[in-house]
Amino acid sequence: MKPPLDIGIGFSDTGDAEAAARDAQDMAGEKVTFAIVFSSSKYDPQTVYNDISSVLSDANIIGCTTAGEICNLAGKTMSDSLAILGIGGKRIKTAVGVGKKLSKKGEEAGIEAATAAYKSLNFDPYTLFVGMMHKTPLDLVKMKTFMNVIIPDGLSAGEENFLRGLMTVTGRHSPIIGGSAGDDLNLKKTWQFGNGIYTDAGVLGVITGGIKLGTAIGNGYTPIPGKGAAVTKSKGRVVYEFNRRPAAEVLKELLEVDELTFEVNAQRPLGFKSVDVSNEYVIRSVSTENPDGSLNFFSEIPQGVYFNVMETNKQLLEQRFRETLQKALADAGSPTNVGAVIVLNCIYKHLANVRCDCNDFDLIRDELGKDVPVIGFNTYGEQGSTSGGAVGHHNQTSSLLVIGNELVSQ
Repeated sequence: MKPPLDIGIGFSDTGDAEAAARDAQDMAGEKVTFAIVFSSSKYDPQTVYNDISSVLSDANIIGCTTAGEICNLAGKTMSDSLAILGIGGKRIKTAVGVGKKLSKKGEEAGIEAATAAYKSLNFDPYTLFVGMMHKTPLDLVKMKTFMNVIIPDGLSAGEENFLRGLMTVTGRHSPIIGGSAGDDLNLKKTWQFGNGIYTDAGVLGVITGGIKLGTAIGNGYTPIPGKGAAVTKSKGRVVYEFNRRPAAEVLKELLEVDELTFEVNAQRPLGFKSVDVSNEYVIRSVSTENPDGSLNFFSEIPQGVYFNVMETNKQLLEQRFRETLQKALADAGSPTNVGAVIVLNCIYKHLANVRCDCNDFDLIRDELGKDVPVIGFNTYGEQGSTSGGAVGHHNQTSSLLVIGNELVSQ
């Protein structure tokens, strides 16, 4: 039986978006109706989008600028490049929604994106019926009717609010996976693709059609014994006090440093156990120190949690990434035919890979072989659910989406 999806991938290390789009279309064979694009911020986003849409004229297009591009055609994480995943097939249905003014109206942006996407989704309920035929209740309870792929502006500080708004529309049981757009660590402006180009926006791509889909998030860190403190005063992404003392003062003592530099913050993130049944550590990274001794983080820090200083090594990074990939495959129903894997790696996770001489592609090839299309990017933040179902915006994490090239009925 012919697989339900026609999948192609394109790559350019010179920013030739048109050529990459043609390669993706040629490899797919049939008409591409959904495309995911990750591009270096070195290239003009309007030109990138125009060149791709001129080739994939019937496709819904999502994506963003990045802090590094991931594509199996390169075999390693790249910079100054561009990667495209194109998907077609009669069964797959997709839609795109965009929420604007993310930094100031994050929840409204989430509602706007979700409402627009689901209102425009050309969905045939019969595909659900076919997918449910001959399945047991144990199979049905794990089915993912709709997959929400989000790409928020990574400089907006609005990801959590975007998630809150999105979930008021989709509910608690519709899976979410995503990564925050980057700009090659220039920290000036990121761009999002959502059937057009945007900045300070959150893009939502919805995938449905009875296809096997799975997600997982994971990180490669473990707590350092005896290195931790309680968050006694925080609000949003700012921590004012650890152990009822200025946060920066306490953290410097724990890390035995005089200054919280980029390198220190990258190599010694903080972790606390997720407030759900998974008991997993979720990771938070310091952004900057404020004059009053408080600390800005890249994600929200709940008051009252106990954090640990975290560390990693080559063995942990490889083991945890492999486990995360295996969880995503299991979440997709363990498809025998994997159509594509989307890897959304924190830029700090990439830097840890470089320090420890790790290559995620080697691990993917070990699990799936060398021919499965892989696309992704280095992010400014990752969105997804723990094993216990808690949705959040994370740091130093890998968010993975597995697209099986087979129906849930198989």
